[in-house]
Amino acid sequence: MLSEIIFNQDIDNDLIKEILYDFHKNGPIDNSHLETLSYLKKYNADSFKKYESKLMFLMGLFYKTEEPNSFIEAIYNAYAETIMSETGHNFTPVQADAYLSIKKYTNFSFSAPTSAGKSFLFQELIKETQGDIIIILPSRALISEYLIKVKKLVSKETLVLQFIEVVNTKRTKNRIYIITPERGEELFKNIPKLNVELILLDEAQISEEGIRGMKFDSLVRRIDKKLSNIKKVFTHPFILNPEAQFQKHNITQSTDSETYNQKTVGKIFIEHSKSNFKYFSPFQDEMNGKKIEGDIIKETIKNNGTALIYISKAKIYSGDFIESFADYIELCPIITDKESLSFIEKIEAFFGTKDDSEKSSMLIYLMKRGIVIHHGSIPLNARLIIEDFVNSHHAKICFSTSTLIQGINMPFDIIWINNFTFRGNEDQKTLNLKNLIGRAGRVTLADNHFDYGYVVVESRNKRTFINRLNTESSLSPLSNLDNPTDPNNEDFIDIVDAIKNDTFNSELQLTESQITRIEKADLDTQISFILDNFLNQELEPLTVKEYYVLTDYKRKKIKKALENIYTAHLRRTEFGDGEKSVLSASIPILLWQIQGKSFAEIISLRYAFLSEKDFRRKLRRKLKNEEISISEFKKQLFEKKVRFSCIAEALPNKSFKRPVPLFNRNTSVTDIDFDTIIYDTYDYIDKVLSLSVKDPISSALILYFEKTNDKRSLILSNYIKYGTNDETEIWLLKYGFSFEDIELIIGHIERIDETEIIFKKSINKFITNPENYKLIERYI
Repeated sequence: MLSEIIFNQDIDNDLIKEILYDFHKNGPIDNSHLETLSYLKKYNADSFKKYESKLMFLMGLFYKTEEPNSFIEAIYNAYAETIMSETGHNFTPVQADAYLSIKKYTNFSFSAPTSAGKSFLFQELIKETQGDIIIILPSRALISEYLIKVKKLVSKETLVLQFIEVVNTKRTKNRIYIITPERGEELFKNIPKLNVELILLDEAQISEEGIRGMKFDSLVRRIDKKLSNIKKVFTHPFILNPEAQFQKHNITQSTDSETYNQKTVGKIFIEHSKSNFKYFSPFQDEMNGKKIEGDIIKETIKNNGTALIYISKAKIYSGDFIESFADYIELCPIITDKESLSFIEKIEAFFGTKDDSEKSSMLIYLMKRGIVIHHGSIPLNARLIIEDFVNSHHAKICFSTSTLIQGINMPFDIIWINNFTFRGNEDQKTLNLKNLIGRAGRVTLADNHFDYGYVVVESRNKRTFINRLNTESSLSPLSNLDNPTDPNNEDFIDIVDAIKNDTFNSELQLTESQITRIEKADLDTQISFILDNFLNQELEPLTVKEYYVLTDYKRKKIKKALENIYTAHLRRTEFGDGEKSVLSASIPILLWQIQGKSFAEIISLRYAFLSEKDFRRKLRRKLKNEEISISEFKKQLFEKKVRFSCIAEALPNKSFKRPVPLFNRNTSVTDIDFDTIIYDTYDYIDKVLSLSVKDPISSALILYFEKTNDKRSLILSNYIKYGTNDETEIWLLKYGFSFEDIELIIGHIERIDETEIIFKKSINKFITNPENYKLIERYI
């Protein structure tokens, strides 16, 4: 039996020779063979070494080979030299084939496993492209990783931004924009100013995902219409028909597609039940469930390995995961390494928790032990730091949600799938599962070294896991844009029609039908009321304190006016109670942004409001003045409940009928979770304000200005869109600086416009700090 062979202390030469021959004949495509090789290396490492050189050649991993030691290795070495001669790069056969197709065809779509080396292929394409590059990613969760890598890859003369602005033109040789489909509209108003040479559409299977897929498809169609001759590359993991990207958009000119099944990393599969671990094979039934002595997770962590534990967002928010995985958390001591601590200090500064005992962050507490949390509601700047922390090998454990599925390249020795909930239809669930387990096993650059990783599955999910792993996934050749049975509600009919008819206004970021609806909505009285009451005599927005000094009547009228302005662009005239609650909660956050508050300040202010800081301060004063006893102080403090706030939810959302509280109504102010406020506040800034509210309201104000010439509406539009009406600050935002960055550098700006930034002499002292230099090095 196979299990007797692979667990034997002596390696079976006939078995490994049979696998090597199959790799020579068919390539490294058989998952079962890769699994067997993983066991052979694990249990016979010394004997396995003599085969690893040949294995690397046969797997096409030429960047991990040395001088050939046999005739067959010499043949493969000649193949590697041919690839280098034809492409100019040290590519694997998969990378070389894809590279040559990209060079030959205008449109190329391919599918490849997670560890196939797509990142290196992209890096080489980016480095040799002379013109502008657009990189389109499925979600903002991926942007941070790309920003880090691309900035390290290119020279200072290349502008790298996560939105499309044509700035620094005097000092820029080319531009790389890393965007999501939602930001794609910005491309079309800037086409005349750009020299687009390459468009990379990564994780393009997003086309299957409802509204997000429709936005992606709409962007693809507009790109094909406006930039038909520009080179476009679509990538996907684990799908059978990458050509579907062309079929669904009727792209027929200069196309090619390919499905690559070659793998580079082996996997060992383990089932977990009640603290017991045992091996199983999803590919053959001969493993017999051999029990693993001890705890393989603990052993990996003790041996400086890394583990990713895939859990639900609900468990992270509730903190239940701390108790569930306490044994592993305790294995991670407090970090003392200076470089590791520097990442943590950045997070503390960003969250505003340093030297503030009242703001206790579990995320930071765990990070101090080399344990990270990763999910989509962690602010982008914080995710940048966390991902850099992981990729710099400072993390031992990562608790993550589905953000890792979306293509973030943070490989681990072990992937433990504790949560088996995956979104989408059965095809999407299968694809997401394969994408996740692709993170198991770190691809090293060590010569003659076969890499493998572990995948741990709960016993109760084992059967479903095996079925999905052995099922192929396909893309639909029909776009949701053309699907008459698509269950989208009335809120998105305008977008679908505008996509089909190319009637999207790039300046206002709305469809023409939405603009017409705003113009016909008779909003003049309501906009005038907001301008009269939202701006002071200096034409600056109210502070939050001033906002709450307004009479209850005026505050309600402002909220209702903003609600009416926002809903005017929709096909329906009424918001549900849940939507109203979200919009209401977003207004103070919008005001704080308008006042230029940093993220740390915004969450501090929101924490103070929700945790009844004024009440707590008065209560402490009473205790200090001996007006109440310590027991009475504790009693009153415990009995004081957290203020109600609705969770963030992207608008419009007709199904969000009732407000959902951020905290349980019985939560005491003593039990408020600071991290939850961080995550929800970021969701409000990102999902509600940036992606939902700002464009319709600021556009309505611009239309009002065109009608009345009331300059106050342009001022307020700028405040809503940018968070400021200061011209220098707006330019700095367009250059990609955050408000936190702007606070540091604005005093050193002599002049700024679309052509360049001119700094004052004082900048020389500022950049003696390496972190400060890093902030502005591309603009000096």
